Amino acid sequence: MTDEANSQEIPTSVECRATKDPAVRLFILAAMMIGIGVWCLFDMHKYPYKSISEDLNGFFTYVFNHYSPIVLLPLGLLAGLKAVMGLRRRLVADGEGIGYVGRQKISWSAVKSLDSAKLASKGILDVTYDTGAGERTLVLDSWRLQNFRDLVRLVESKLSPDAPGQ
Repeated sequence: MTDEANSQEIPTSVECRATKDPAVRLFILAAMMIGIGVWCLFDMHKYPYKSISEDLNGFFTYVFNHYSPIVLLPLGLLAGLKAVMGLRRRLVADGEGIGYVGRQKISWSAVKSLDSAKLASKGILDVTYDTGAGERTLVLDSWRLQNFRDLVRLVESKLSPDAPGQ
């Protein structure tokens, strides 16, 4: 077979792991918040309380060094946790349906429409499906998922040609 024939072959099952870029950005943000929080925690003894009417800059320096660790350290830990959880997510699409591992899989018959308006420009494909209680949208993003082209080919092949939104 030629390379062109291989690239057009529709896969029967696709597993998309998370890409590293979004997690790296969150890890950088987490490191910055934790670093600033720890720095302020160690430096807070240098900045005694000053009244706001006495010295405005001194007051804000006191507030920043005494209260930013309370805010930045937990936020940094949450950002790091979100990055780790994002790296562990896997999306699986096969003959039964599509969905993230550990969550309910969306059957192909529940899919109502496929919005590919942002696919060419941004690499985003919106899959609208029926939950029984209403419609929801599963956003498939090429920036967040590996094997995105195979996933798009599989999703497009599983949806009937007369599905709305195509």
